[in-house]
Amino acid sequence: MPKQYTITPLSELSLKSDFMFGQVMRSEEICSLFLEALLDVSIQRIEFLDRQKEMSDSYEYHGIRLDVYLKDEQGTVFNVEIQADRKDDLPRRVRFYQSGIDRNELPKSADYASLSESYIIFVCDFDYFHIGKAVGERISFLKDTTVPYEDGSHVYFLNSRYTEANAGKPILEFLDLVRTNDLEQPYETPLGQMARERIQEVRSDKALEVSYMTYAQKMMDERRVGYMDGLAEGRAEGMEKGMEKGMEKGMEKGIEEGLKKAVTALKGILDPVVIAEQFKMSLEQVMDILGQK
Repeated sequence: MPKQYTITPLSELSLKSDFMFGQVMRSEEICSLFLEALLDVSIQRIEFLDRQKEMSDSYEYHGIRLDVYLKDEQGTVFNVEIQADRKDDLPRRVRFYQSGIDRNELPKSADYASLSESYIIFVCDFDYFHIGKAVGERISFLKDTTVPYEDGSHVYFLNSRYTEANAGKPILEFLDLVRTNDLEQPYETPLGQMARERIQEVRSDKALEVSYMTYAQKMMDERRVGYMDGLAEGRAEGMEKGMEKGMEKGMEKGIEEGLKKAVTALKGILDPVVIAEQFKMSLEQVMDILGQK
């Protein structure tokens, strides 16, 4: 039976959905508060480079759809992603995103030294590394040393299911909002309050409903196509394996029949013991074929 997909109404959408996360984080004030609280930096101005930015070198290669993609006044690039469903490939996904962002940021013939500082931030509704921390930062060192390996790229994994609150209150409230979807909580920080208010605005924005439904339908169609492609691939693989097994069994049966005919043809010509030696069979097998058991 085909898998059923449903669209959550805009009025019920939570922060951990791609669409809502994009709408909330594309508020310049909310995004600035989030980045400042997480990275302990001061951001004067941000520029959204694209909304749901898509990157692909060509139709032949895997594309990237970025949730929130922006720059600050220093030219530092930020990519902020929401991840509601657990995936086992996040570090490799970060690597792929990073390569796409770098190619997009470095003009042809430009010097590598001009490559922008970049931050990839995954806000996860699960504890990917099972460490309990609200925030995990990737830091690289040369093997057997304390010498940092710095290439200008930074990666953060945020965990809404944290048990260790190793972040400031603004980030913790933001993560609580991702986890609980509770708009009744008395959020105390400007980030928590503004994020909650923006969710309420989006949910009641009738003008956004059409674009949301279009977006949701497109995402649902992509999931359905992916599911059907996977199903077809699985069936094809199953048929291929079935054919291989069938051929294997057919060959085994053919060899068995050939042996029976060869042994039967030698009945009365050679002693059963000699036949068994010639065909590397047991005497019992030979006698069974000759019906002399």
